[in-house]
Amino acid sequence: MTNFNFKWSIQKIVILNLLSVFFVTTSCSSNDDPIKEAPVEVEGRNYFTLALSASPTGETKVYTQALTDLSKGVTISYDGKGFEMPSTRTARIFASFDGTSVFNLDYGGGRIYKFSVDGKETYTQKFEKNVEFAMGTAYPRWTKASESFASIHYANGRNAVRVFDKNDPTKFIRSDVDLRIMSVGLDDLSFGSIEEIIIPVSDNDLQPYTMNIKGVDYQIYNHVGRVDAPVIAGNKIYYGMSKSAYNPENPCSGKGCPKAIYKNVETLVLDYPSLTNPKIISTDIAKGATNGYRTPVSYKDERGDVYQLISVPNSTYDTYILKISNGDYDDSYNFNLSELLGFNVASNGWFYAGNGIGYVPYANTDKSDDWFSDSVWSVARVDVYNKTVVDLNVPKNLWLTQYQSAVVKDGKFYMAITPTGQDGNVYIFDINSTSPDGFEIGATLKNLAEGTYIGVY
Repeated sequence: MTNFNFKWSIQKIVILNLLSVFFVTTSCSSNDDPIKEAPVEVEGRNYFTLALSASPTGETKVYTQALTDLSKGVTISYDGKGFEMPSTRTARIFASFDGTSVFNLDYGGGRIYKFSVDGKETYTQKFEKNVEFAMGTAYPRWTKASESFASIHYANGRNAVRVFDKNDPTKFIRSDVDLRIMSVGLDDLSFGSIEEIIIPVSDNDLQPYTMNIKGVDYQIYNHVGRVDAPVIAGNKIYYGMSKSAYNPENPCSGKGCPKAIYKNVETLVLDYPSLTNPKIISTDIAKGATNGYRTPVSYKDERGDVYQLISVPNSTYDTYILKISNGDYDDSYNFNLSELLGFNVASNGWFYAGNGIGYVPYANTDKSDDWFSDSVWSVARVDVYNKTVVDLNVPKNLWLTQYQSAVVKDGKFYMAITPTGQDGNVYIFDINSTSPDGFEIGATLKNLAEGTYIGVY
């Protein structure tokens, strides 16, 4: 385990007076006690929200319906039905634990929304806020970090500042990446203060590696490309990161450029709720990214530890679940999902069902190099306490790259599963079952052309 302390000063953004009326300060100084989360008490979930993306391309509309019953015999169709979530690209949705509220980021539109879930196609807008001015982009990312707060954040990896030696301007040193973070209160979408930091550069990213590009060996440096998927544990908040590659001799950015080669796993840690004192924690147990994609990546369990699933770029890497305790990686914990399943897998995240049990949508990378786009996905049940995996007998031909949400109710775990181009079902998994067939097949999900169900909320 290695800690890299922050080497550069933290700067707080000065908000223009024109915008100040929109902000309610909720963060405290770094010396304040952490915010105490009220315990979540759910007497029963009235509604399940199901979301359908009209196309799996990522640039499409998302429709939702709220139902009380997802059992067998129920048929759910979006043919001329559904509430359209505001979205420029695929809506980024999450829900309150009890399903009474749904929150949406209009990715590309720079606005966030809170809706009450009132049944069927009725979602009442309670709040709408513009976050584009605060974040400096219409494309921030956001995650529910707890039942009371969400994080909106944006790492400007594409415009990283290249730092060269003052005495030798030809000698490259590092890439500095700016990260902007704002806490959002989920009760009324109130804005906390905005923190802007330069992400600490780990020792690994200060050291180049050799990459052969079209017959030429180049010295390549990694830097942070994206930051996402935070989780709060105690007085810390943990943000996942992905890496991008930079070639000082032949600079390139965007599609078609060399991909980063991961040397380890790293996570950004800040004090919470002040969002200050950034540092990088790392482990050499695995190699990969910790920011995920649309699926949650990290969870705090009932014991206060954080379990984090890494994302890997291809089949040359193994997919692991890692453990963070007391602010650092626990190097005594080793959960190699690829090894336990017996074949190479990749994943964008997982869902924690409680008491060490979780469900992992995964892609079989032995079946396709283009696993991100191809229908080579399945679902596995994991027990992170006993380090066991059960490969579940769900349908073949699944594409779960953009799958966002699942729900736990009364000891059951609910997922919407539809094979590509076909109708599907709600699958109701028995959390206590270790059988590959430990589920009931619930409601029928009618699909649309180029449609895919992206979650139960």
